[in-house]
Amino acid sequence: MPAPRPSNTPLDDDEIDDLADLVDLIDERTDIPLSLEGMDGFLVALACSPRVIPPDEYFPVMLDRDDGLEAVFEDDADAARFLSLFERRRSEIARALAAPIEDLADSRALSPLIMDWNGLLAELPPTEARQLKAAGIPPYAQLWAAGFLLVVTHWESDWSLPVDSKDEAFVDEALNPFYVLAAPLDELSPEERAVSREDHAALALWGAYELREFWLDRGQAARS
Repeated sequence: MPAPRPSNTPLDDDEIDDLADLVDLIDERTDIPLSLEGMDGFLVALACSPRVIPPDEYFPVMLDRDDGLEAVFEDDADAARFLSLFERRRSEIARALAAPIEDLADSRALSPLIMDWNGLLAELPPTEARQLKAAGIPPYAQLWAAGFLLVVTHWESDWSLPVDSKDEAFVDEALNPFYVLAAPLDELSPEERAVSREDHAALALWGAYELREFWLDRGQAARS
C-alpha cells in the first residue's frame, strides 16, 4: 500500500482511480448503489450543511448499514486506504468551498468528480460502448446531485428554517439545480431541458458555495 500523504494534499488522478476502486468494493458489499460520483456529492453536501455532521452519523447513512467500514472491507489495508483517501477528498472539498472565488475556472474552485460518460463511450471499442449504453448510463451529474440530496433529505430537520422565514426562498433556489440534475429526464420541464446539464451543474456548484456562506452567516461553525 502506498505511504500516506499529508491530509492537505489533493488527490491525484491515480489516487482518484484507487478511491473509485475502493468505492466499487463497498458497492458490491452494501445494499444500496454507491459510486465515486455519488459519494463526492455526498461529501459536498456535508461541507455546506447547517451543522457539522460527524463520521459516526454520516457513514451509516452513506453505507446504509450501522456496522461501519470494518464490516464492509475484508482487508484492513483497504479500509485504511479508503479512509485516508476519503478524508483527503473531504478536506479538499472543504478548502475549495472556503476559497473566495469569483469564477468556477479559478484553480481553487471545487472540481466535482462527475463521470463523463459520453467521453468514456467515445474511448471504448464500439462493442463495449454498445453494451454499456444498453446497460444504461445515468445522465450527466445525476449521481452527484443524488448524493448531495441524500444528505439534505436524511438530515431534513437541520435544513428546515423557521415557519415563514424569508430565507426559505434563498435556500430553495440554491438547492433547485440539484433537484433538476437528480430528477428523471422525463420529469423535467421544457425550460429545464433547454439548459445544458453542464450549466445546471455549474449552478449547483454555486449553490453549494452560497449555502455554505448562508449557514456560516447564521452562526454555523466553519468546517476544517
